[in-house]
Amino acid sequence: MGLIGRKDGKTKAGLFIFGGVMQYLVLSKQGAKSYKVEECIDVPYDIGTAGGELFSSQELVEDNLKTLKKHVGRHWANKVCVGIQSKDVLLRTVELPKMDLADLKDSFRYEFDRFFPIPVDEAVYDVALVERPKLDDPVQDAICQCIAVAVRNSTVENLMMAANRIGLKLNCIEPSPVALLRCLMGPVPPSGYNIYALAGIVSSIIVATYKDNGIVFRNTAQSFAADDPSGNNIGAFARDLQATIKFATTQMRGFDADKIYVGGYGLTQSRAMKASMEETASSPVEFVNPWETWGISNQPKQIYGWEVVIGLALRSSEVK
Repeated sequence: MGLIGRKDGKTKAGLFIFGGVMQYLVLSKQGAKSYKVEECIDVPYDIGTAGGELFSSQELVEDNLKTLKKHVGRHWANKVCVGIQSKDVLLRTVELPKMDLADLKDSFRYEFDRFFPIPVDEAVYDVALVERPKLDDPVQDAICQCIAVAVRNSTVENLMMAANRIGLKLNCIEPSPVALLRCLMGPVPPSGYNIYALAGIVSSIIVATYKDNGIVFRNTAQSFAADDPSGNNIGAFARDLQATIKFATTQMRGFDADKIYVGGYGLTQSRAMKASMEETASSPVEFVNPWETWGISNQPKQIYGWEVVIGLALRSSEVK
């Protein structure tokens, strides 16, 4: 799912702006199942007096992208996928009458107010079909399961105008939870029901899935930017995982997580994380090193904390 997108099979670059950080990653294809890091950069993002709003004005975004450009090689990558942090994106699982996807996207305009708290004229939105287990239910046969995403117009417009002014060509704009899911799932997503979680630097993300479809998306306040000697954040994160599993059972009949996949900067505290997960988790837990999962060489010294931008750089040229 992308808010905007165009086909370009050569795109292997991602840019993620979140909190007070910009991450920029360029990958080159090395073989059928391997990549190499060409550029891997993180620099501060100056919010100034914007009160925490990353995209409050074109000028703010443009000034920050100019700072990033000073650290980039001679040119930007040909096309770049940009991620919008989860707190600036609204994601909903919705049921709609079954119809062609193009018609579904057109008609969703008239359903928009049922699911989102902002006026449709002030938003950019997209709708994608998701797969769920087949049920022997005539009512279910008449509807389709979808993920709907919405972002304020101003966020997208300020980002696009600033990028255009400095020569940064955007291939797509994508919600960070979607990019995260792509990264942690790897090139061959597992089947069945699973949980994918980012123990993040600024906040954390938890997604309940069926096959490669995100069903429940949850953003939590747990931050792993600093050491957690008390274990409070790790404990709260573990409880949030279990709460998400319980909620997913109310949204999808038969949901029972086969495995919990965890990535993110919180794995710098992997020993404490493992102990907490094993104590509270009702499913097996696996920690994910995405650089190894995707066969990416020339990785940075700090391997955790890059999950979203990896997912953006690896995004398929097909908009789903």
